[in-house]
Amino acid sequence: MALRFIDGMLHYSVPSQLGAKYSAFNNSSMTSMTGRRSSTTALKMGTASDYISMTFDNQQTWIVGFAYQMMGNEGSLLLQANDSAANNQLAVVITTAGAIQLMRGGQYGTVLATSSNAIPLNTWNYIEVKMTIASSGGVFEVRVNESVWVTYSGNTQSSTNANANYIQIKGRYSSCAYMDVYMCDGSGSRNNTYLGDCRIDTVRPSAAGTYTQLTPQGSASNYANVNETTLDSDSSYNYSNTAGNIDSFVCSTLTSITGTIFGVQSNVAADKDDAGSRTVAVTTRVSSTDYTGSTQSVSTNYVYYKQIWEQNPNAAANWTATTINASEFGYKVIA
Repeated sequence: MALRFIDGMLHYSVPSQLGAKYSAFNNSSMTSMTGRRSSTTALKMGTASDYISMTFDNQQTWIVGFAYQMMGNEGSLLLQANDSAANNQLAVVITTAGAIQLMRGGQYGTVLATSSNAIPLNTWNYIEVKMTIASSGGVFEVRVNESVWVTYSGNTQSSTNANANYIQIKGRYSSCAYMDVYMCDGSGSRNNTYLGDCRIDTVRPSAAGTYTQLTPQGSASNYANVNETTLDSDSSYNYSNTAGNIDSFVCSTLTSITGTIFGVQSNVAADKDDAGSRTVAVTTRVSSTDYTGSTQSVSTNYVYYKQIWEQNPNAAANWTATTINASEFGYKVIA
């Protein structure tokens, strides 16, 4: 798998529930704002101490994309990648003039290259960062609206590790906003390079699917307990301690899509209410066949457990809006 994470910021409350979605964040001055399309939401960061981050396994190559709006001029950190020992490998900095700088070793490290173009204020732009970490032959590049603005090849490794496992996206004192985030690694044969300007759409459960095996709490209909935008924790949920139990749901209709669908990410919020191990898997049902994702251990706090299917598992082909609309998505109690 190369597509590792996506976030359209539409299926949970932004910014109050970032902790259920991201590995870490700092919300000293975050709010939500209208996104770059109608009826969408963006995350607005108000200070340079604000950030969202994801921690993964070690990978030599990472590609990160996001829609970005900058609301003032000052030098600031945009993105950084760290290794598993918390050493900063690479950082993207925006100068006071709005130019993009590529840095090895962090925000105050070695300048590798600077763009001749500047990011305009108060305008949505789609920024993509590609990082291949190596002591020689490494690649560090930034595209804006699918055009390369600045690139460097050579030594992109600042620690003894030729990899990174931590991606952090930063705020700035004059405010900035993010939405439509994707993160890919360089493995596999799919989604291992730039995806281009992407949009991320959200659909929610709208009716019961083939399986309603968990016990509902809150509403008598299982789907109605899990279809809210703002995670309501223990107000409404479905529960079971029986291994093998499944809930699956018909979801609202995805709008027409003319471009490539790079993957589907299903997000399931879950917790456990007692000591001991509990595991769950995200599931989908396509063309009357069930597909079970990876087994994931559940914590005592509500967290979104994510499963990405880069292709339709029933056909080993790209998803289409028609196929997604005809599929069911849900979860399975593993143990």
